[in-house]
Order: sequence, then C-alpha cells, then structure tokens
Amino acid sequence: MEKNYQKVLFLIVIIAAAIFTRFLYPTISSAPNNVSSTISSVASSQTSVLNSDDGVAPDSTASYSGEADIAGSVFSRTQTTQVPGFSQHASLVADLTNGIVIAATDQNVRWPTASITKLMTATIVLDHLSTSTRITITPQMFAVYPQEGTLVVNGTYTVNDLLHVMLMPSSNVAAEAMATYYGRAVFVAEMNQRAQAWGMTNTYFDDPSGLSSANESSAHDLMILAQHIYNDYPQIFAITRTPETTITDQSSGKRYDVKSINDFAGQANFIGGKTGYTNEAEDNLLSIFNYHGNPVLIIVLGVADRFGDTTKLLNWFTMNYR
Repeated sequence: MEKNYQKVLFLIVIIAAAIFTRFLYPTISSAPNNVSSTISSVASSQTSVLNSDDGVAPDSTASYSGEADIAGSVFSRTQTTQVPGFSQHASLVADLTNGIVIAATDQNVRWPTASITKLMTATIVLDHLSTSTRITITPQMFAVYPQEGTLVVNGTYTVNDLLHVMLMPSSNVAAEAMATYYGRAVFVAEMNQRAQAWGMTNTYFDDPSGLSSANESSAHDLMILAQHIYNDYPQIFAITRTPETTITDQSSGKRYDVKSINDFAGQANFIGGKTGYTNEAEDNLLSIFNYHGNPVLIIVLGVADRFGDTTKLLNWFTMNYR
C-alpha cells in the first residue's frame, strides 16, 4: 500500500512539473521547427567552404554545398552546378591572386605532404645556393632513396640541374643533396622558420624531400606556400610546368633526359604545381591553372586519382565561374 502511494505521488509531481514548464515556456513545442528554420537561414548565408577541423579524415565521398562568399575575387559565379564529390582527405579551390577560397573540404586539417614538401625546399635553395654551384652526390645523399633513377653516386651536378630533377621527376636524392650541401639540420630548421613566418601554422617539415610522414601541412597552408612561390619564386613553377629537359653530369660529361611525372606539365593552361605520394599520404597534388588570365589553385590531398580529381574540380570551376 505504501509503495503504491509513493508511486502515485511521484507521478503527480512529474505531471505537475510538466504543466508548470509548459506554462512558463508555451512555445517549447514549436522550438524544433524554429531551430531548423534558423539553422537553414544561417547556413544559406554562409560560405560553401566546408571546414571539418576535428582532425578526422572523411571516410566517404566528400560533399560541397552552397556558394562561397568570394567578394574581392576576380572571379564571379555564373552557374550553380554542384561541386563534384570524391573520396579525399582534403581539397581546396581558390583564387590564388587574393587567397580567396571558393570551395574546400577539411582545409585546415593536417596531412602528410609527401613530395609537395619540395616546393618549400626549392625556396630555401634559391635563397642560399647559386644555381651554378656544383654538388657531388655522396653515398650518404644517395642512401635516402637507393631507387633513384637519374642521379648517380659521385656524379656532380649544378644546383640548377638538381632543382629540375627534384621538381620534375621528384627526386628525393636531389632534395637531400642540396640540403646536405648547405647543412641539413640548418636547412630543415629554415624550412620550418619560413613556414611560421608565412603564417603556415599547421605545417611542420621533418626532411627536405617529404619521405617522412612527419612532414605535415594543410590545404590552406599549402595555398599560402603557393601564393609566395607564385609571387616571389616564379622560376619554381616554371620548372614544374616543363615536361622534359636535359641535365649534365659535370664529372663525366654525360647528359641525361629528365621527364616530369606531372600529367599537366606542358599543358597550355598549366602554370605549375607539385605531385606527392607516400603510403601514408596517398596521392597529393597542388596545381595552378591559368583561367582568363588569372591563377586558379586546386589542391587535393589523400586521394586515389590526383589528376582525375583535380580535373573534375577544374572542370566544375570553369563551368561555374568567369
């Protein structure tokens, strides 16, 4: 009897509390609809840049929505075709001139840069080494990547030739040779100092080639790097858009043909860029294209088809923007 009385009393208290709450907040039943309406309104006024900065890579096809606020960009939107989706860690489409992001996914999340690292390496080389300087490849330099297919141990090459080998077929030995010649520890330290000075706060360099998975950056930071190279080191992108060249082993006089591994090299609208691949990073690609006389930057990180996915984003951009 006592237990039943307690149950009834408890039920009465609950009902009374519910009635009291409804009296104080008469609109609570409609709150979900109001909240949904507010969220939709806010979302429609925001940019299409999808930032997922929790450090978790997407495990399915990424999606984009809406339109970025591109006030100040040289480009304007003419169509509203949805951005193509594909499986990636991060991606970015931007007006490189102004650094205005037009569409992106996870642009601030860190990811192994792989050989995109070599773009920063090239800036340090150009600031500290004469392109006519000759460097002899030592066994220590060669050991970082014994599969090297162009340079040879005891071969001597100009810095200019080493830059071409580093940026076109993406030679790890060439990167290591120039950094070691300068002083490897100091060289890598300067890479990190420059990244911080340029505001690349999600970036860290562990070696000059990108072989180490500790080399990390974000799509947004790589945009900053691309802007500085585009404005201050145009010779770097000039090398990366070259489909083939010839280098000379100064010690033997032998000449070697060098070809780019970048599918876009040699295309009329390709300004420059850099490939990257390691098992940890998967396929990375930073590319700049000329569109109506202005540079469009496209970055894809952690993809299965870097050239195909970049082409999809470029085609979407050219269909929707002028």
